[in-house]
Amino acid sequence: MDTLLNILKSECRTINEEFELASEQGEGTSQEVADFRENVVQDFIGRYYPQSYIVSKGKITDLEGNQSNSIDCLVLNPAHPNLTDSKGKFRLIFSDGCDAAIEVKPDLARSDELTRALEQGISVKKTKRSKSPILLERRSPKNIMEHSLYIPFYVFCVKAFDVTKLYEQITDYYRRNKTPLEHQIDGVVILNTGVLKHIKHSELNSYDALPPIGKNSGWYLEKWGEATLLGLLLNLGYSYPSSPTTAEPIMTRILTHIGKTGIEYLGIST
Repeated sequence: MDTLLNILKSECRTINEEFELASEQGEGTSQEVADFRENVVQDFIGRYYPQSYIVSKGKITDLEGNQSNSIDCLVLNPAHPNLTDSKGKFRLIFSDGCDAAIEVKPDLARSDELTRALEQGISVKKTKRSKSPILLERRSPKNIMEHSLYIPFYVFCVKAFDVTKLYEQITDYYRRNKTPLEHQIDGVVILNTGVLKHIKHSELNSYDALPPIGKNSGWYLEKWGEATLLGLLLNLGYSYPSSPTTAEPIMTRILTHIGKTGIEYLGIST
């Protein structure tokens, strides 16, 4: 499996180079540069999901009529209807068919960009799935059933504040704005560093360790380094999808086999 790990490390370098090239050249409008970066992330995600999945951009709508802001990268379940126009752009994206949402913010060492990313996350979390993907509902705690109704949301960046400062700024924002736990982001993917992961419920902690790392909730740094894209894919793979599944995805199984990393506990949720 060294081959796959090396491919992911190479993908990490390529994405980093393409983001830097977009910044240096600055060709076109700022929106065109942003679109280029979004497409880079969309293309990467799309290659590691089965062909029946669609990776797109757009607003998410739930059955109550709530709608998110436009999000850069949405992973749509094969069960999602193909509601596209003549150019292949989705006219409508349902929360019940969205497996994950990723917002691309190249530089989270800027407070304004971080704030916008958190606002994007809140807009996604205000849309809910109408039904949990958990099959054995009676065996699952109510808080986990509720958690599974929310679309997993991650922020993807190349640059960021020092991880401790990033954690402090995020939790301070949520504290000041009294943001509900389930409206908070699930993680920040920092290329060549790792994943700042938010475990909202101790029941979802899969780290094989004693507290505070294991059997606990809060914010953690998964130190993936040059294999950060592996960490992103694993976190997506272990998030609750929009539809029930009876088998573990093949890619998640493989990535779990090769994915080993250090973990640092940063602090509690707010």
